[in-house]
Amino acid sequence: MKEIIVWLVHTPAGTVGLIAAAVALFSKKGAALHRKAGTYFTVSMLVMLIAGLVAGLLIGSPGDMLLSAVVMYTVFTAWLTVHHKVNGTGFLEQVALAWIVAVAMAAFFLNAVWREAGTQNIYLFWVGFAVFCALGDLRNLYRAGLSGIQRVIRHVWRLGFSLIWTVLALTDKIVKTLGSNVKELPEEQLLYIVGIPTILMLLLILFWIINILFFSRKKYAGYGH
Repeated sequence: MKEIIVWLVHTPAGTVGLIAAAVALFSKKGAALHRKAGTYFTVSMLVMLIAGLVAGLLIGSPGDMLLSAVVMYTVFTAWLTVHHKVNGTGFLEQVALAWIVAVAMAAFFLNAVWREAGTQNIYLFWVGFAVFCALGDLRNLYRAGLSGIQRVIRHVWRLGFSLIWTVLALTDKIVKTLGSNVKELPEEQLLYIVGIPTILMLLLILFWIINILFFSRKKYAGYGH
Protein backbone atom coordinates (compact mmCIF):
# COMPACT_ATOMS: atom_id res chain seq x y z
CA MET A 1 0.00 0.00 0.00
CA LYS A 2 2.78 2.42 0.92
CA GLU A 3 4.54 1.90 -2.43
CA ILE A 4 1.28 2.44 -4.32
CA ILE A 5 0.69 5.74 -2.52
CA VAL A 6 4.26 6.90 -3.12
CA TRP A 7 4.49 6.04 -6.82
CA LEU A 8 0.92 6.72 -7.93
CA VAL A 9 0.13 9.80 -5.83
CA HIS A 10 3.12 11.25 -3.99
CA THR A 11 5.68 11.31 -6.82
CA PRO A 12 3.37 12.45 -9.69
CA ALA A 13 1.89 15.22 -7.52
CA GLY A 14 5.36 16.42 -6.54
CA THR A 15 6.43 16.48 -10.19
CA VAL A 16 3.39 18.59 -11.13
CA GLY A 17 4.24 20.87 -8.20
CA LEU A 18 7.77 21.44 -9.46
CA ILE A 19 6.57 22.22 -12.98
CA ALA A 20 3.95 24.65 -11.64
CA ALA A 21 6.59 26.26 -9.41
CA ALA A 22 8.91 26.77 -12.39
CA VAL A 23 6.11 28.50 -14.30
CA ALA A 24 5.30 30.69 -11.29
CA LEU A 25 8.94 31.63 -10.68
CA PHE A 26 9.60 32.73 -14.24
CA SER A 27 6.25 34.30 -15.13
CA LYS A 28 5.30 37.92 -14.47
CA LYS A 29 4.62 38.30 -10.77
CA GLY A 30 0.98 38.98 -10.00
CA ALA A 31 -0.16 38.15 -13.54
CA ALA A 32 -2.91 35.63 -14.24
CA LEU A 33 -0.40 32.94 -15.28
CA HIS A 34 1.59 33.43 -12.08
CA ARG A 35 -1.52 33.16 -9.90
CA LYS A 36 -2.83 30.11 -11.76
CA ALA A 37 0.53 28.35 -11.54
CA GLY A 38 0.65 29.16 -7.83
CA THR A 39 -2.74 27.55 -7.32
CA TYR A 40 -1.68 24.42 -9.21
CA PHE A 41 1.51 24.32 -7.15
CA THR A 42 -0.34 24.63 -3.85
CA VAL A 43 -2.93 21.97 -4.65
CA SER A 44 -0.45 19.46 -6.10
CA MET A 45 1.96 19.95 -3.21
CA LEU A 46 -0.75 19.45 -0.61
CA VAL A 47 -1.83 16.25 -2.38
CA MET A 48 1.79 15.08 -2.42
CA LEU A 49 2.32 15.88 1.24
CA ILE A 50 -0.91 14.29 2.45
CA ALA A 51 0.13 11.16 0.55
CA GLY A 52 3.56 11.37 2.21
CA LEU A 53 1.94 11.75 5.62
CA VAL A 54 -0.22 8.67 5.03
CA ALA A 55 2.77 6.69 3.73
CA GLY A 56 4.78 7.69 6.80
CA LEU A 57 1.91 6.57 9.03
CA LEU A 58 1.67 3.21 7.25
CA ILE A 59 5.36 2.44 7.75
CA GLY A 60 5.47 3.91 11.26
CA SER A 61 7.94 6.68 10.40
CA PRO A 62 7.39 9.72 12.66
CA GLY A 63 10.21 11.57 10.90
CA ASP A 64 8.47 11.35 7.51
CA MET A 65 5.16 12.34 9.07
CA LEU A 66 6.73 15.33 10.80
CA LEU A 67 8.47 16.49 7.63
CA SER A 68 5.23 16.22 5.64
CA ALA A 69 3.39 18.23 8.30
CA VAL A 70 6.02 20.99 8.27
CA VAL A 71 6.11 21.34 4.49
CA MET A 72 2.31 21.26 4.31
CA TYR A 73 2.41 24.27 6.63
CA THR A 74 5.01 26.20 4.60
CA VAL A 75 3.20 25.50 1.30
CA PHE A 76 -0.16 26.56 2.72
CA THR A 77 1.13 29.70 4.43
CA ALA A 78 3.13 30.73 1.35
CA TRP A 79 -0.15 30.70 -0.58
CA LEU A 80 -2.11 32.21 2.30
CA THR A 81 0.30 35.15 2.59
CA VAL A 82 -0.75 36.47 -0.83
CA HIS A 83 -4.30 35.09 -0.78
CA HIS A 84 -5.87 38.25 0.61
CA LYS A 85 -6.35 40.99 -1.97
CA VAL A 86 -5.84 43.55 0.78
CA ASN A 87 -3.98 43.29 4.06
CA GLY A 88 -5.76 41.11 6.52
CA THR A 89 -5.78 37.86 8.43
CA GLY A 90 -8.52 35.46 9.35
CA PHE A 91 -9.45 32.02 10.57
CA LEU A 92 -7.04 30.21 8.21
CA GLU A 93 -4.06 32.09 9.65
CA GLN A 94 -5.14 30.99 13.12
CA VAL A 95 -5.44 27.39 11.91
CA ALA A 96 -1.93 27.58 10.44
CA LEU A 97 -0.55 28.90 13.74
CA ALA A 98 -2.27 26.11 15.68
CA TRP A 99 -0.90 23.55 13.20
CA ILE A 100 2.74 24.64 13.53
CA VAL A 101 2.46 24.88 17.33
CA ALA A 102 1.19 21.28 17.31
CA VAL A 103 4.15 20.32 15.11
CA ALA A 104 6.55 21.95 17.59
CA MET A 105 4.98 20.02 20.46
CA ALA A 106 5.10 16.74 18.52
CA ALA A 107 8.76 17.26 17.60
CA PHE A 108 9.61 18.10 21.22
CA PHE A 109 7.83 14.95 22.41
CA LEU A 110 9.58 12.79 19.81
CA ASN A 111 12.92 14.25 20.82
CA ALA A 112 12.23 13.36 24.44
CA VAL A 113 11.18 9.75 23.86
CA TRP A 114 13.11 8.71 20.74
CA ARG A 115 16.43 7.09 21.63
CA GLU A 116 17.71 6.12 18.21
CA ALA A 117 21.26 7.43 17.75
CA GLY A 118 21.48 10.72 15.91
CA THR A 119 17.77 11.45 15.54
CA GLN A 120 17.35 13.69 18.57
CA ASN A 121 19.13 16.61 16.94
CA ILE A 122 16.88 16.34 13.88
CA TYR A 123 13.79 16.64 16.03
CA LEU A 124 15.29 19.59 17.92
CA PHE A 125 15.83 21.32 14.57
CA TRP A 126 12.13 20.97 13.78
CA VAL A 127 11.22 22.29 17.22
CA GLY A 128 13.31 25.39 16.60
CA PHE A 129 12.02 25.85 13.06
CA ALA A 130 8.39 25.48 14.17
CA VAL A 131 8.85 28.02 16.97
CA PHE A 132 10.45 30.44 14.49
CA CYS A 133 7.47 30.05 12.14
CA ALA A 134 4.98 30.42 14.99
CA LEU A 135 6.58 33.70 16.04
CA GLY A 136 6.25 34.94 12.46
CA ASP A 137 2.58 33.94 12.44
CA LEU A 138 1.96 35.74 15.73
CA ARG A 139 3.56 38.86 14.28
CA ASN A 140 1.41 38.55 11.17
CA LEU A 141 -1.77 38.17 13.23
CA TYR A 142 -0.81 41.01 15.58
CA ARG A 143 -0.28 43.36 12.64
CA ALA A 144 -3.42 42.07 10.88
CA GLY A 145 -1.41 41.08 7.83
CA LEU A 146 1.77 42.24 6.16
CA SER A 147 2.27 44.37 3.07
CA GLY A 148 4.98 45.43 0.67
CA ILE A 149 8.42 43.85 0.92
CA GLN A 150 7.63 41.98 4.14
CA ARG A 151 4.66 40.25 2.57
CA VAL A 152 6.58 39.24 -0.55
CA ILE A 153 9.58 37.94 1.41
CA ARG A 154 7.32 35.88 3.68
CA HIS A 155 5.72 34.36 0.58
CA VAL A 156 9.03 33.67 -1.19
CA TRP A 157 11.00 32.12 1.66
CA ARG A 158 8.16 29.78 2.63
CA LEU A 159 7.69 28.82 -0.99
CA GLY A 160 11.45 28.32 -1.33
CA PHE A 161 11.68 26.10 1.74
CA SER A 162 8.88 23.95 0.34
CA LEU A 163 10.57 23.70 -3.07
CA ILE A 164 13.90 22.62 -1.64
CA TRP A 165 12.27 19.74 0.21
CA THR A 166 10.31 18.86 -2.92
CA VAL A 167 13.54 18.60 -4.91
CA LEU A 168 15.06 16.42 -2.17
CA ALA A 169 12.00 14.15 -2.22
CA LEU A 170 12.12 13.83 -6.02
CA THR A 171 15.84 13.08 -6.10
CA ASP A 172 15.33 10.50 -3.36
CA LYS A 173 12.82 8.72 -5.63
CA ILE A 174 15.37 8.82 -8.48
CA VAL A 175 17.99 7.24 -6.23
CA LYS A 176 15.52 4.52 -5.25
CA THR A 177 14.72 3.74 -8.90
CA LEU A 178 18.44 3.00 -9.26
CA GLY A 179 18.05 0.35 -6.58
CA SER A 180 20.04 2.26 -4.00
CA ASN A 181 19.67 4.86 -1.23
CA VAL A 182 21.50 8.06 -0.34
CA LYS A 183 23.73 6.26 2.18
CA GLU A 184 24.91 3.64 -0.32
CA LEU A 185 25.09 5.79 -3.48
CA PRO A 186 28.65 6.66 -4.65
CA GLU A 187 29.61 10.24 -3.79
CA GLU A 188 29.89 11.30 -7.43
CA GLN A 189 26.39 10.08 -8.27
CA LEU A 190 25.06 11.59 -5.05
CA LEU A 191 26.47 14.95 -6.10
CA TYR A 192 24.91 14.88 -9.56
CA ILE A 193 21.56 13.38 -8.61
CA VAL A 194 20.91 15.05 -5.25
CA GLY A 195 23.50 17.73 -4.54
CA ILE A 196 23.45 19.82 -7.70
CA PRO A 197 19.63 20.05 -8.14
CA THR A 198 19.20 20.97 -4.48
CA ILE A 199 21.96 23.60 -4.58
CA LEU A 200 20.56 25.10 -7.79
CA MET A 201 17.11 25.41 -6.21
CA LEU A 202 18.63 27.01 -3.11
CA LEU A 203 20.56 29.50 -5.24
CA LEU A 204 17.44 30.34 -7.24
CA ILE A 205 15.47 31.11 -4.08
CA LEU A 206 18.35 33.19 -2.69
CA PHE A 207 18.50 35.07 -5.99
CA TRP A 208 14.86 36.05 -5.73
CA ILE A 209 15.17 37.10 -2.08
CA ILE A 210 18.26 39.22 -2.79
CA ASN A 211 16.63 40.68 -5.90
CA ILE A 212 13.51 41.67 -3.96
CA LEU A 213 15.42 43.11 -0.99
CA PHE A 214 18.10 45.07 -2.83
CA PHE A 215 17.17 45.55 -6.48
CA SER A 216 13.38 45.60 -6.71
CA ARG A 217 12.32 47.31 -3.49
CA LYS A 218 10.38 50.05 -5.28
CA LYS A 219 8.61 47.49 -7.46
CA TYR A 220 7.35 45.49 -4.47
CA ALA A 221 7.10 48.27 -1.87
CA GLY A 222 3.42 48.85 -2.57
CA TYR A 223 2.47 45.20 -2.86
CA GLY A 224 -0.63 44.47 -0.85
CA HIS A 225 -1.72 48.07 -0.38
